[in-house]
Parts: sequence; C-alpha cells; structure tokens
Amino acid sequence: MNTTSHTVFQKEFRLRFRDADPAGILFFGHIFSLAHDAFEDFIQAAGFTWDEWFRTDKYMVPIRHAESNYLKPFLPGQIYTVRASVAKISQSSFQMRYAFQQNQNAHAEVLMVHTFLDQKSKVKIPVPELVRQRLGVYLESIP
Repeated sequence: MNTTSHTVFQKEFRLRFRDADPAGILFFGHIFSLAHDAFEDFIQAAGFTWDEWFRTDKYMVPIRHAESNYLKPFLPGQIYTVRASVAKISQSSFQMRYAFQQNQNAHAEVLMVHTFLDQKSKVKIPVPELVRQRLGVYLESIP
C-alpha cells in the first residue's frame, strides 16, 4: 500500500453470542458474514442505495473469491471495529479488504473479490464507470 490518502469506511459492532463456537470464540465461517454486513453498509456510504446495488437488472456482482486470516480470537459481547477499503479495481472485478480490530489490536483480515456479470447472460462485463468512480475514493493505492 502506498502513502496516497484514501477514504476508509469504518464501523463498530458487538459480536453476538450466536456467532461463537463451543469454545466461546467466533466460529471461523462467521467472519465472512461480518465482512458482508460491513460491505452492505460500505456500498451505501459509497453513494449507492441498497436497491441500486443489490436489485439492479443491469448487472450482478457475486463474490468469486474470499479468504481470511485470523490473528486474535473474537469474544461474544465485545465491541470490535471493521475498516473496509478497496484493495484493487480490475477490468471486471474489484477486491475489498476488511480489517477487524479492537483497541488497535488486529483480530482478522478478510479479502473478497467481486466480479461484474451481465444480469441476463451471466457473462463478465467491465466494472461500470460510475462504480469505478465511487469505489475509487476508497482505493488503497493508485495503480
């Protein structure tokens, strides 16, 4: 990541009891739900209404890749912060980065790649220019 300034979306959340496994820590698969919850809020902060993004008949934007790195346990009832930024914008996709932390301590990082497809044919299409512009504000570095 370079030193170019970019906007980062940030929100706090309380980890729910239901998200824990029998050991009393975050069940590993739930990190993706937490990241997607942050994405739904992020996309609205970026200037899209929920319906414009998720109910458009022009295109669909499925996740084609997701990965996570767990650094420290999450405990139910605790408050955490998630910071969302755009790691990369490519021809037909973009990558989101979610950094989860508590009191400046990193707990996890999630990366998700979203690909644009034509709604009818399900064939890849270029990232629309308006999307490119709005997500560009959150881009970590300029290619």
